[in-house]
Amino acid sequence: MSQTLKNRFFSMGSLAFILGLGLSFALPQSAHAVSERDAQQLVDNSYYAYMDLTDGDSSKTMHTLLKEARAVMIFPSVGKGGFVFGAEGGKGVLLARSANGTWSYPAFYGMRSLSFGLQAGYQETRILLIIMNDSALTSILEGKLKLGADASVVLIDEGADGELSTNSGRQDIYYYAQTDSGLFAGISIEGSDIFTKKHNKAYYDGKPTPTDIVIRHKVRNPNANRLRAKLP
Repeated sequence: MSQTLKNRFFSMGSLAFILGLGLSFALPQSAHAVSERDAQQLVDNSYYAYMDLTDGDSSKTMHTLLKEARAVMIFPSVGKGGFVFGAEGGKGVLLARSANGTWSYPAFYGMRSLSFGLQAGYQETRILLIIMNDSALTSILEGKLKLGADASVVLIDEGADGELSTNSGRQDIYYYAQTDSGLFAGISIEGSDIFTKKHNKAYYDGKPTPTDIVIRHKVRNPNANRLRAKLP
């Protein structure tokens, strides 16, 4: 194959991949079955992502917020790619803090958004959402949360420190993002939809709702205890 044909083949393959990525996030969830193994892999990946995001070099502001959080969402791999239009999405878990200070078992969620413009390339990012109040948590559990519209959302950076001195300035949700190269300050997740995933049914007995899992504590899976124990 000539170099010219190779270049054309690569360009067509890249375009197909990026277009496929966009369509996969734009369309409803796939009909393929989700296994307990799939769900456990997502829990394990969320544990490792949380460890990376909260290591010794991470934001002091983030650690302060985590101690007061009502709930957290961990997305171990949110992909973003684009060619003319962009697509962003990934799977993650939600855990809520109980009245006695312990953390719930995880409920499974997805994040999805679309953007238009001249873009190219692909990038994966680990994202931690710190949910500060019942209102934002309720919107997530009811499956009708659009970040930035139904709840205020702010990227954690050094400028967020001033908001921590008073509750009146608190946002509904703070988020922290990281790529393999470190803190990713250029990301914005405003406009993203948060929606429930089929993994809940696969990971627990019965058909629990996210509220059954994180608020009513009707189900449990001890294989998530390692993740629960790491949250402050």
